[in-house]
Amino acid sequence: MIWRRILGHRFIAVPSAVALLVAGWNIYIVLNNGGIIEGEVRDRAGAPVPGATVIFFERNFIYYQELRRTTTDARGAYRFDGMQVHVGQLEARIGDGRHSERRQVRLWFRAQNAAMAPLIVEAPRG
Repeated sequence: MIWRRILGHRFIAVPSAVALLVAGWNIYIVLNNGGIIEGEVRDRAGAPVPGATVIFFERNFIYYQELRRTTTDARGAYRFDGMQVHVGQLEARIGDGRHSERRQVRLWFRAQNAAMAPLIVEAPRG
């Protein structure tokens, strides 16, 4: 009974809860820090777009600078490995001039694994 009162005291319970939360967050980071950013490129009808170029732009102090490129596979899927970034943008381009809007990528921690929503390619406006 005395141990229940001691462990239930706010000066014990609150720091213990914070320590458990921090430990849980650190375990999550260890299990999800491969730097994998992946997704799909699709057209307006929802069909996959094979052979599209997907560009990742990294933010520096003034503007977004191209960091890496990859090409989609037959299913329209792309994957970047070993990305050590917090913030960036993704864009898909096709040889016929169609492209997607740039999509903002914001991660909770550096090298977080992220599955992105599909990038939709459209004809250029104008």
